[in-house]
Amino acid sequence: MKLMRLLTIAALLGFAGCVASLHEFYTEQTLVFDPALAGVWRQQDNDYRWQFVPNEEKQAYTLTITEKEDTQSKLIVHLFEIDGRRFLNLHPARDTHLETGDWTKAHLIAAHHVLKVDRDGPNLLLAAMNPETIERILKEKPNIVKHERLDDRFVLTDSPKGLQAFLKAGPDIDNFFTEPGILEPITP
Repeated sequence: MKLMRLLTIAALLGFAGCVASLHEFYTEQTLVFDPALAGVWRQQDNDYRWQFVPNEEKQAYTLTITEKEDTQSKLIVHLFEIDGRRFLNLHPARDTHLETGDWTKAHLIAAHHVLKVDRDGPNLLLAAMNPETIERILKEKPNIVKHERLDDRFVLTDSPKGLQAFLKAGPDIDNFFTEPGILEPITP
């Protein structure tokens, strides 16, 4: 059953080129809340719309990404900080509607993803972990972070503290993160 769940995650997320984790990347101690994240942003390279709706009580945001007029992704986002660097932990919202049967839904597990966040004036710069670099690191140092290899993919399985230790090493490793995408504010 565990292998099937991991295979499902890998298959669903592999097309996006993201590095998936079974556990969140944040802890209560690393959570931060920034009201400036709230609002609607335009992704510069593809014109997607990112709308962050804050929930200060839960120290979270509901993020709706509008990819096309009729295609949206709804995620729960937690902003967290490690050693002065900020990151977003993204996780599918529980009320996400999938156009599939109940048997398929019963085999899906929502994974966590992380984006590094920087500011460039009013813009947000978001960079994902680079899957090729992460795969190279995991081959060279398989004990650096707990993970499962599934055919040609992998899923991080470490605890949040283990994942944070892995993220701390990132800035010292060339191409640990991809080139950032740029989000321009549409509304404050």
